[in-house]
Order: sequence, then C-alpha cells, then structure tokens
Amino acid sequence: MRTAQTQLHSRSSPLALLRRVYLTVLLTHLPILAVLLLPQGRSRVSSEAVAGAVTILLVSLVVAALVLSPVVCAWVAPDGARWRAGNALSRVKALIRTDRRAYLRRLGEFAALYVLAQCLGGLTAWLVPYIGENPLHGTDPAAERWVFHYWPFALHAATLYTSICAAFAWYAWRLRQLAA
Repeated sequence: MRTAQTQLHSRSSPLALLRRVYLTVLLTHLPILAVLLLPQGRSRVSSEAVAGAVTILLVSLVVAALVLSPVVCAWVAPDGARWRAGNALSRVKALIRTDRRAYLRRLGEFAALYVLAQCLGGLTAWLVPYIGENPLHGTDPAAERWVFHYWPFALHAATLYTSICAAFAWYAWRLRQLAA
C-alpha cells in the first residue's frame, strides 16, 4: 500500500523529482566539498604524500557517494515498493543482474557527466587561477615558490562540487526510472 508521501512523489513531474534529488545530494555529499576545499590536496601547496592521501580520501568519498546516491534518491523520491530507501541498493544489484546493459548505460552517463564536471572545474581554474609563481622567489631565498589564492581555489572547488553532484543526481534519478 502506498503512503501519501509516496503518492505525492510519484505524481511529481520528472524534472521536479530530479531537482529534489539534486538538492538532497548537495546536502548529503558535503564531505566531498570539505575535501575539495583542502588546499593540501595540491602538491604545490603541501607535500606530495599529503596530496596523495587527500586524493585517496577524495576518490573513496566519490565511490561511496556513487554507491549511496540511489539510496538518497529513494529517500527523497520513493516510487512505491520498488524504489524505497530500504531496498534501493538491492534493487540496483537486481538491475545489474537482470539488465546489465541498461545499468551500464546509466553508469556511462554518470562517467560522461563526471568528466564534463572535471572539464568545467579545469575551465574555472584556467579562467581564475588559484596558484601562481611568486615573483619574490627568484630574489628572496626564504620566499615560497608559489603564491596560493584561496578564494579562486574555493570557486574552483564549488564549481567542481555542484557539477559532480549533478552527475550523482542524474545517475540516481536514471536508476530510479529504470527500476520503475
């Protein structure tokens, strides 16, 4: 039996559901933004070992977010008994077993949107550089080699985060459509 909330979500327009999923993904995936805002993730700002550790943490969070995005979608946009927060992961596993090609298509869409998000982040960093050579480095041996500007870096991180979250929301929303 469908609850009133489930009936309300299933009657919403597809774009309204996508918007709801996107806004929720923006809130639930905030640890990714926290890691993106760490300047230590750049080897010019910190050591390569620290930058590598931050990169491993970021990749781990992205993989976890990819796995949990369908649950977030099912939480804010359930679709009867087929798509609820409690069974979203098992439904995705069932989709992988029964219709692998359709699942891989959704995963490919996510990968394409993720690459597009990285390109958008790179464009932002190119237009508003957050690190540059220090002109004092050649004359003053105590001066740092690089000058780091945090606000352009934060803009770069925010651009990456919002576009990556759009990829996660799209992936989860498309899996919801497939599960229906």
